[in-house]
Amino acid sequence: MSTVGDNIKRMREAANISQNGLAKMAGIAQATLSAIERSTKNPSVETVKMLAVALGCTTADLMGESPKTEKPQEIHVDPLRASVIRDYDRLPPEAQRLVRQYIDLLGKR
Repeated sequence: MSTVGDNIKRMREAANISQNGLAKMAGIAQATLSAIERSTKNPSVETVKMLAVALGCTTADLMGESPKTEKPQEIHVDPLRASVIRDYDRLPPEAQRLVRQYIDLLGKR
């Protein structure tokens, strides 16, 4: 039986997202995601919710509670979101800081 960490890792890799990228998308530390995937840390319900949103699936999918079907479900991650994360990861730290400030500014509107 697979663990929550196994399911997260499988879905992340199927979506071709790095650990760092998924952690940023979900708003958690990369070290936290790594520990969850290795099953050395149990994620909180809120963390599972954030990871499900980032992966475009349900919390039940991550918890292994989805009903089994004969055909595996296709995992879909918004290509624009994945592209933005990859582009952000390539920026130098100062540029990443500026992007975060800009996003914070937009969120206050």
